[in-house]
Amino acid sequence: MTRVLTWCAKCLFLYLLVSMLAIKFAWIFVLPVWAVATRLHWTTINQPLFLLNYFLPIFAVSGFLLGLVPFGRLGKAVTELAPGMARFVEPDRVPAILLAWIPVGIAFLVRFFTWQSRNSTVLGSNNTTGRVARFFGSLNVQTPALLDSRWAQDRFLFTGPMLFLMACALAVLLRYAITGWPVSPEISPDSSL
Repeated sequence: MTRVLTWCAKCLFLYLLVSMLAIKFAWIFVLPVWAVATRLHWTTINQPLFLLNYFLPIFAVSGFLLGLVPFGRLGKAVTELAPGMARFVEPDRVPAILLAWIPVGIAFLVRFFTWQSRNSTVLGSNNTTGRVARFFGSLNVQTPALLDSRWAQDRFLFTGPMLFLMACALAVLLRYAITGWPVSPEISPDSSL
């Protein structure tokens, strides 16, 4: 039971960490892309509009690239450098990063399906194309009915972290498919019975 609670806490911590990074440090991911795009004359829009338009694809790509980094080996390095820390760094059978998108995805789906447009009526409240445009579309496809005070919050707290963690999990799966799954110590062939 404690492993399940630890895993759930890891997933929620990753979600909070990615959400805070999405809000506070989005410019770290977007500014270099914007600088290259303006230097090569791919875009003429200013930085805040570029951030609002291209935040989701850039954040998903950065999540994918971060997933390619083998952070699991960090725990092994900690146990080799400080053997007393081995009890605090226990290996997971399934790394938390592979399933951290699940609570984020649930939070996104709840917000996605409970959102209603300001111009919705009782008969036409199920506007799926408006929902998709609101949560995934660029600033150009947003209409006054879709833009409200919570648009940026939905984009930076729900959609961005969900795409980031899903892309990160996909990259980790790809990395494990290429390099092989990590062997946990309790089922290692080298361990004596």
